Amino acid sequence: MNTERSATTQGAAMPVRADAQRNAARVLAAARRAVASTGLDVSYHEIAREAGVGVGTVYRRYPERDQLMAAVLSDILTELTDTAHQALNCDDAWEGFSSLFTSLALRTAQNAGLSGSLDQHGGPAVAQQRHELLDLTRKVIERAQGQGRLRRDLAWQSVLRLTGAPAVQGCVLGLEPDPAHGHLVVLTVLLDGLRTD
Repeated sequence: MNTERSATTQGAAMPVRADAQRNAARVLAAARRAVASTGLDVSYHEIAREAGVGVGTVYRRYPERDQLMAAVLSDILTELTDTAHQALNCDDAWEGFSSLFTSLALRTAQNAGLSGSLDQHGGPAVAQQRHELLDLTRKVIERAQGQGRLRRDLAWQSVLRLTGAPAVQGCVLGLEPDPAHGHLVVLTVLLDGLRTD
């Protein structure tokens, strides 16, 4: 009887754990979207509304705001680090570089204040991820330069800084920026200017 009761209890608990995992994933995804559109000062209420859960769910998962921000930053950095590994293993050095450059540029443009917040909000774990991504990015850039596919007159740091250019779109002589296509236009021009052939 005890065995049956234990098995029944475990079986009943399984959906709760699965539901909790789904809610955690929804909260993190919603937090990423909210941070991207609003910045790191987004409220828990906004995140909960975006995730379709109660605000208590957000607080239970991330009691401290720094925990939530670290999770968001870590999630973005993990995604970019995976892209960097793929870029480094790509047979075509230029294709690998352009893929990583595009991902970095778009993530920077989509996430308000991301770059300046990595060390402030992420703590040691996020700082380590950032350093890993920097090292991988340097290798990707230098590999493309070594194969003669990417301009060699620029230091890897200068190439990396250019990924922030698509995010800088202000009004020019009264002409408003193009939110739908502006980032892609700047990105295309940048990549054309960086490519040697």
